[in-house]
Amino acid sequence: MAQWRRMVQEHGHRLLHGAEAPDPSTGPAPSLNRLDALVEGFAANQPVRWSLAGYPRPLPGPVDVVAYRIIEEALTNACRHAPGAPVAVRLRYDATGITIEVRDEGAAAAPSGASARHTGQGLLGVRRRAERLGGTFSAGPRAGGGFTVRVVLPAPEEMIG
Repeated sequence: MAQWRRMVQEHGHRLLHGAEAPDPSTGPAPSLNRLDALVEGFAANQPVRWSLAGYPRPLPGPVDVVAYRIIEEALTNACRHAPGAPVAVRLRYDATGITIEVRDEGAAAAPSGASARHTGQGLLGVRRRAERLGGTFSAGPRAGGGFTVRVVLPAPEEMIG
């Protein structure tokens, strides 16, 4: 954890990819504090609900921005590949960080060519964002239909002070 702390403190500005760096001219910075507004924007086209487990706490800036961007990309993918299907966003905080899971309840039978969903640039970007922060990424079809994106980002509690 000390190594992770040093990395964020010394290189936090470089952990953010150019498109993720906040641009004050375009409005508020991406943050999980704005998750309600993000979900509301997507819920206009399909049912989206989100839930929280653990004790929410402020996250280091780079982790907060990346978590928001990951949810945004996963919701975009759900709208594109499972239009109209219910989507669940789950955040779980624990002592070591945050787990993000975005699941859609897409069709039970995957259409031919559905594997393209695994190799889209959006999911590759999500993987890169997670790995850049020392996190893990997984995505794939769910048994019974639908698709899940799951990311674990490190953010030890002692980082916040």
